[in-house]
Amino acid sequence: MTSPTAVPEELFEPGADRATYVRDMFEGIAGRYDLMNTLMTGGRHHAWRRAAAIELVRPGDRVVDVGCGTGDLTFACLEVGARAVLGVDFAQPMLARARAKAAARGTQRAAFALGDGTRLPLADQSVDGWCAAFVVRNIPDLDRAFAEAHRVLRPGGRLAILEIPKLGPHPLRPAIRLHFARVVPLLGRVVSGHASAYRYLPVSVDHFLEPHEGTARLRATGFEMRRVERFMLGTVALHVAERPLE
Repeated sequence: MTSPTAVPEELFEPGADRATYVRDMFEGIAGRYDLMNTLMTGGRHHAWRRAAAIELVRPGDRVVDVGCGTGDLTFACLEVGARAVLGVDFAQPMLARARAKAAARGTQRAAFALGDGTRLPLADQSVDGWCAAFVVRNIPDLDRAFAEAHRVLRPGGRLAILEIPKLGPHPLRPAIRLHFARVVPLLGRVVSGHASAYRYLPVSVDHFLEPHEGTARLRATGFEMRRVERFMLGTVALHVAERPLE
């Protein structure tokens, strides 16, 4: 087992138990997760989630939100017309916060379950939409997660992924890297009290995919691309794809 205090770079070496580290990390930061998202993005993360939901959801859809965290993307999908959303996460404290939000909203259309994005508790072709926000770069077996998304989506169903991609050539690259490597870990240590979690974030981004690589991986899984959009100086990417009609 990888220690939650492991040096983040070591988590990407062969044999490292990154999944356990990530679960423990999110359990440790659940209480300040929403606040950190707001501070890191200037509050823009809500608008990005709404943009993803608008691209994904058609009225009456059933949606699964993978790595749902505290439920913000789940609720965005409901707000734009989803009939029901199942949020799945493997960090129990995140789910507790999502359920509390649902209770405060008085909604019965959101359900939350403990689960793994590579082994979803859903039947084949059982949902109209699959979405994830800021989670897929944390999944060690990304191809399996995409294959699982393809399995549970009905033909014509859509997928939407919000993520922080690996940064390619960019005129502001030095400033952006400084923000991720220095400012974010410092902010995370002060606000969340979990120093390792926010040292992990920039390392995970460096080991992730550039947007065109994400597109290629989705196409290799059998998806047809519908849209790729970038936000916040290119540091956030939205991929929208569709399982083709058969």
